Amino acid sequence: MIGFEVLGELRVSVDDREVPVPAGLCRVLLAALLLRAGEVVPADRLVDWLWDGAPPNPARAKATLQMTVTRLRQALGDANVIRTAEAGYVADVPPGSLDLHRYRALVDEGRYADALAVWRGDPLPDVRSDTLHGEEVAPLLEHRLDVLAQRVDVDLDAGRAREVVAELRVLTRRHPLREKFWAQLMLALYRSDRQAEALAVYEEVRTYLADELGADPGPALRGLHQRILEHGSAGSAPRDGVPRQLPAPPRVFIGRRQALVDLDAAVPDPAAESGSAVVISAINGTAGIGKTALAVHWAHRVAHRFPDGQLYTNLRGFDPSGQPASPTDVLRGFLEALDVPPGRIPQTVDAQASLYRSLLADRSVLVVLDNARDADQVRPLLPGTPGCLVVVTSRSRLTGLVVQEGARPVPLDLMDRDEAVALLEAGVGKARSTADPRSVDRLVTWCGGLPLALAVVAARTAVEPAASLRAFAAEPAADRSRLDALDTGDRSTSVRDVFSWSYKYLSDPAARVFRLLGLHPGPDISPATTASLAALPFAEARRALVELAHANLISEHTPGRYAVHDLLRSYAADQADAEHTAAEIHEARGRLLDHIAHTAEQADKVVFPQREPVALPPARPGVGPEPAESHAAAMAWYRTELCTLLAATHYAAEHGFDAHAWLIPRFMAAFCHASGHWPEWVEVCREGLGAAERLGDVRGRADMHRGLGRAASLLHRWDEAEDHLNAALDLFREAGDRVSEAYALVNLSACYELRGIPAESLPRQLRALELFRELGHVHGQARALTSSGYSYLLLGRYEEAVRFAADAIGLYEHLTDMPGHAAATENLGMAYRELGRLEEALTVQRKAVELFARSGDRYYEAGSWRELGETHRRAGDLDAARAALRNALTAFEELHHPHADEVRRELEGLR
Repeated sequence: MIGFEVLGELRVSVDDREVPVPAGLCRVLLAALLLRAGEVVPADRLVDWLWDGAPPNPARAKATLQMTVTRLRQALGDANVIRTAEAGYVADVPPGSLDLHRYRALVDEGRYADALAVWRGDPLPDVRSDTLHGEEVAPLLEHRLDVLAQRVDVDLDAGRAREVVAELRVLTRRHPLREKFWAQLMLALYRSDRQAEALAVYEEVRTYLADELGADPGPALRGLHQRILEHGSAGSAPRDGVPRQLPAPPRVFIGRRQALVDLDAAVPDPAAESGSAVVISAINGTAGIGKTALAVHWAHRVAHRFPDGQLYTNLRGFDPSGQPASPTDVLRGFLEALDVPPGRIPQTVDAQASLYRSLLADRSVLVVLDNARDADQVRPLLPGTPGCLVVVTSRSRLTGLVVQEGARPVPLDLMDRDEAVALLEAGVGKARSTADPRSVDRLVTWCGGLPLALAVVAARTAVEPAASLRAFAAEPAADRSRLDALDTGDRSTSVRDVFSWSYKYLSDPAARVFRLLGLHPGPDISPATTASLAALPFAEARRALVELAHANLISEHTPGRYAVHDLLRSYAADQADAEHTAAEIHEARGRLLDHIAHTAEQADKVVFPQREPVALPPARPGVGPEPAESHAAAMAWYRTELCTLLAATHYAAEHGFDAHAWLIPRFMAAFCHASGHWPEWVEVCREGLGAAERLGDVRGRADMHRGLGRAASLLHRWDEAEDHLNAALDLFREAGDRVSEAYALVNLSACYELRGIPAESLPRQLRALELFRELGHVHGQARALTSSGYSYLLLGRYEEAVRFAADAIGLYEHLTDMPGHAAATENLGMAYRELGRLEEALTVQRKAVELFARSGDRYYEAGSWRELGETHRRAGDLDAARAALRNALTAFEELHHPHADEVRRELEGLR
C-alpha cells in the first residue's frame, strides 16, 4: 500500500515502510506535484517553484527539471506515481493514498474533526520553496482555519460551549484579525452562563481593531453583541440553524391592547424560578376576527426572548375540505425543522410526540399552533417541560385545554370603533379618511368591526385612489341569502355584503377564477393547477391570481402558492353554485382532478421509471399537467402538494370521480414509500379501494390492495399486510396481469423477509422469478434475483446466494435501478465473506459502498460500510475495519439512528 503525506513533513511510504526522498529539488518537485495531485502541472510553473522564480541557468532549466524527474522516479521506486503529460507532469496517486485528498473528502462529508485530525502540522516545513509555500501552502492554511471554525460551530451547536472556550482563547490570540473566532468565543462564553466575559471579549476585539486598523468590528460581531445584550442572562444566544418558521408579520396591525398585555404576561421571566408546566395562551374568536394576525404580530415582537427558535403551523381546524392537519404530519414537520433526519422520524404519533418533547426539553422555543379545531388536535403538539411557550388560535374556546392543561384564554371580540377606523385609515390613507369622516363611519359600520372585512374594504378602496369614499359607502348591499351562519349577528354588518361588494368589481376572468377556487379541496393552490381548473393559459391564470391577491380575496402565503380564507372560500363556492350550471361545475372538478392525476403520473414515472404502466384516461380540454424535470423536482412537487393529494382522493370519491380516487393513490406509492408517509398511504388506498370496488375495476382493486399491503408491511402490521397482498395476487391473476402478479409476489416475500422467516419468502421469490423470465421482464428478474439471493443468505445457502446475486448484477448493468444494483452487489459481497473468499468479498463490498453512496441513500450506505468493516475484521485488518466502522458510525450519527450505538460497541470490541 502506497502512502503520501504533505500535511506536515513530506513523507512517502510503501507497506508502512518509509521511502527516503532526496533533499533539494526532488523534494520540492514531489511536494508540488502532490499538492496538485491528479492535475497536469505545466513545466514552466514547476520551474518557478523549484528555483523561486529565478533559476540559475534559465536556458537549461527545463532540462534540469527533466533530470530531477528522472532522479525522483528512481528514488520513489515502487511508490513512483509521476507521469509525463503534454507540457508538464502529473502525480497519479491511488485513491485514498494522499492525506490531502483524505482531508478534503472528510471536509466535503462535513466530518470536520476527522479532517483536522489528518493534519500532522504545518504543511511541508522541510520543503524549501518560498514561491510554492506562498502560492499553494498558504491557501491550505487558510482553508484549515475555515474548517476549524466550522468544527467549532458543530461543537457549539452540540452543546459543547464550555469545552471550546480555552481553545478559542488561543485561536483569538494567534489569529486576532479573524472575527469569526472572536464571535465564537463570545457565543461560547455566553452559552456557558458567562455573559459578562462575553461582553468583555467584544470590548477587547473592538479596542484591538480600532488600535491596529482604525476600524470597528464587522456586522456579524456587532449583531451578536446586540443580541447578547437583548437576551440578558438567558444562557443561550440565538444560534444559526434554529427553526424560524413564523410567517411574515401583518403589514398593518392596529389595536388589541388588552390581548397584547395578556400575552406579554404569559412570557416566563428568565430571572424567576421556572414553573412546573408549559405556558399556553389560547386566542379564540369568530372567523375573520384577527386571531392569526394577533398571534403572528405578537410572536415577532417577543421572538428574541426565545433564542432556540420559533415553530409555526396552520392546523387547518376549520378547513373547507374537512381535513384538519393530522398531529403526525405536524410533528413530522416540526421534527424536520429541529434537524431530525427523515429516516429517524418514528411512524406513530406517540413516538413522534415523545421525540419532539425530548428535543424541546431544556430549550426555549415559541410554538404557534394556528387555527386549531379542538383541544385533542393540540395536545400531542405540546412540549413536556417548562421553558417553551405555546400560543394556540381557534374559533373554539378550547375549554378542555383551559381546564386540563391550564391554558390562559385570550378571547378576541370585534374591534371597537376607534380601532376599526384606524385600521381602515391605514389602508385608504389618512388624507382620504379625514376628508370624508361620514363615509369612513359608514364603511366601519358596514364592516361591523371585523378585521378581515375591514382589510377587504381597504384593499378595494385603495385600488381606485381617485374615487371618493362616499361612492364606496353609498353602494347598495349585495344579496343577503348566503353565509348566514357566518354573520356577526347584525345583518347591517354582514361580512357577506363586504365580500360580494369586493367581488363585484373584479375583472371577469378574476371573478371566474375566484368562483372556481371555491371548488378546490386543498389548503392552497399553484398557478398551474389554477390554469387547469379554469381552463385558462398559465399567464392568464397567474394574472387573475395576482388581481385576487391585490384585492385581499386570496393571499400568496409563500411564493407561487395561493390560499383562500375559509370565509371567502365559502363565499366563492356559493357564487359558483349561483353562476354556473351543475354540468359546468362537474367539468371544472374533472379538470382539477385530471390535472392532479396526470401530474402525479408524470412525477411517478420519474421517481420510479420501472413501474408497470396503467391506462389513464386522457385529460379534459384545457388541462395542462406539470412536467417533472428531475427526480428531485418530482419529490419536491409531491412534498408541496401532499395535503392536496390526500384531500383530492376524498374529494374525487365524494363527487363521483371514482377512477381518480384510486389512480391518485397509485401514483403516490413511490413517494409515500420513500418519504415515510406510510399511514397516509394506508388512508388514501382505503379510499381508493372503495372507489375501485364501486367501479367494479379489478385492476384498481388489485393496485389498492397491493398499496395497502406494502404500507402495512412497512408499519409491521403483518397479518393485515399478508391479507392485502394475497388479495392483490388473486385480483392480478383475475385481471390476467402477470407482471403485476409477479411484483406482488416479490412484495409478499419481502413481508416474510422483514418478519425474519426467509423459508416462507424464498418459494414466492422463485415463483416471481419464474414468471418474470416467462414474460421476458428484465427489471422484474433483477429484483426477484436480488430478493431470492438475500433469502439464500439468511438461510445460510451461500453458493446459491452468490449465483443469484451475480445474475442480478449482470442484469442491473443494463438498467437504471442503482439502489437495486447496490443491493445485489452487497448480497454478493456478504455471500463471498461467508464462504471465506475474503479478498473477493472486500472488492465487491467496496463497489457496493460506492453504489449506495452514488444513489444518495445514506442509511444503506452506512449499513454497507458496517458490513465492509466486518469483512476487514475477519481478514485480520483491524485498522481497515475500524476505518470502515467509523464511516458507518458517522453516517448513522448523522441520521440519529439507533444502529450508531451498536457500531460504537463494535468499535470498542476492536480495541
